[in-house]
Amino acid sequence: MGLLDLVQKAWKTLRTAIKTLLDLNRTFEALVSRIHQGACLPCPEPTKSYWLENPPFPNLVDFQSAQLPTKTDIVIIGSGITGVAIARTLLEQTNRKSHSINITVLEARDICSGATGRNGGHVKVAPYEAFDALERKFGEERAVALTRFQLRHLEALRKVCESEGVEGAECRGVETVDLFLDDKVFEGACRVVERMKGLLPECEVKVFQAAEARKQFSTSNTVVGALSYEAGAIWPYRFVTAMWNTLLQEYPNQLTIETNTPVVSVEKESAGNAYTVYTNRGIIHCNHVVHATNAWMSHLLPSFKTKATGVRAHMSAQNPGHHSYQNFHGDRSWSIIYGENDYDYMTQRPSAKGMGDIMLGGGTFRSKDNGINQIGVWDDSCIDALTSAHLAGILPIVFSRDNKEGGMEQQSRYLQQHWSGIIALTADSLPFVGKLDGRLSGRKSQRHSADSSEWISAGYNGQGMIFAWLCGTALAVMIMGLEEESIPASPGYPGGILSEWFPKELLLDGKRIDRIDILDLADQL
Repeated sequence: MGLLDLVQKAWKTLRTAIKTLLDLNRTFEALVSRIHQGACLPCPEPTKSYWLENPPFPNLVDFQSAQLPTKTDIVIIGSGITGVAIARTLLEQTNRKSHSINITVLEARDICSGATGRNGGHVKVAPYEAFDALERKFGEERAVALTRFQLRHLEALRKVCESEGVEGAECRGVETVDLFLDDKVFEGACRVVERMKGLLPECEVKVFQAAEARKQFSTSNTVVGALSYEAGAIWPYRFVTAMWNTLLQEYPNQLTIETNTPVVSVEKESAGNAYTVYTNRGIIHCNHVVHATNAWMSHLLPSFKTKATGVRAHMSAQNPGHHSYQNFHGDRSWSIIYGENDYDYMTQRPSAKGMGDIMLGGGTFRSKDNGINQIGVWDDSCIDALTSAHLAGILPIVFSRDNKEGGMEQQSRYLQQHWSGIIALTADSLPFVGKLDGRLSGRKSQRHSADSSEWISAGYNGQGMIFAWLCGTALAVMIMGLEEESIPASPGYPGGILSEWFPKELLLDGKRIDRIDILDLADQL
């Protein structure tokens, strides 16, 4: 090889490196631009979610009053799990004290058609992962408290379903299995599990090494180890709509739900303490505005553009075919762990024959630019082809086929439906819960009153099923000013003083907001 060949080879290598750096820079610049634009209103025609098919309460789908109320005490923006938890707690606790309030719920699209109606229905905390991440930020003691808060959601949701008779929600405990495809990540998880034994003794995690995991869970040789523990699963849309139906029956004169009524803007009335909420159907005057909009929070709260962003996530519903995961009757769920913060998640609907539909989500990092092109996106009217292709094809790679059952036609597995939904990522990976002062809302007033405020419970980082219900419940307690009162326990409510069960790290204040920026998101990815 001559000198010219060496020079040409070196130049080609350098040119490739420069091109790669320029492409990365353009990708980053596009990401920053999308994030800083913030959220718009939800798309009017989103992809069709499996969960929303055959609604149990058809009259609620596009429910609205003949005429929009012009005045109410509290406006809740968002009709998902957060919104219903807030409304339920407000109505129950104010009536317990013989007080009466009026609540109007505003939803931009059909009822519960946002993240709650589009997620995986997985009520799952990976305790070792949650504890490890939280300990690095807040220390051992607070990591234990925050992990326990997430773990409480399965019990809370199950008790609500039992007390209200919501069988259609299919709320249940499951044995969940994390299948690891990376040795280093599995070894790290096992170390955390060992440390947790004395700190979170209620979290019983079983460890399976490679050969045992493959045999126990009938997987392929791609699996290098597994962990199993308790989690839960639910049909979120049916749970939430059942709750709304019950509340409308119990409080017909105190609650109105206005679907397909997007909020265009919110203004603080200069002459008084009230708010004016502008919608496509008219104006509502109220004392309190509650933002239960999750990823869409920055649409009405522009200051949050630099604190949180939307991410397009993907889900699928699949017929299981005759595979090793077919016969668990909805009593098992799975996660497929590819690397740190890189996994798919899977549940199976209950079925007497053990052939319940598989609900599989994830694949974010399989899209173009390793998932970066899905961040800063609020469009759930389409899907990413590469992500959906991954979800459609991964199961036969990880699980072995059950060859004992019938012919090839019987063994076929197929994709029934796939859709997208928007989740929220916050700059510090925790939800925002609490009161919004004028600096945070951007709506300052010369007059301040405890009788008139804006509030938020949003930003669940793709973990809404283990954050939203109790965050919404806690926010309702704050709105009523009952933080220091020992409220009796009831289905869905832990009981006691708020600080005894609600972690302070989730509270929103100026100091927390000032120290975080969404561009720090790179540390999480």
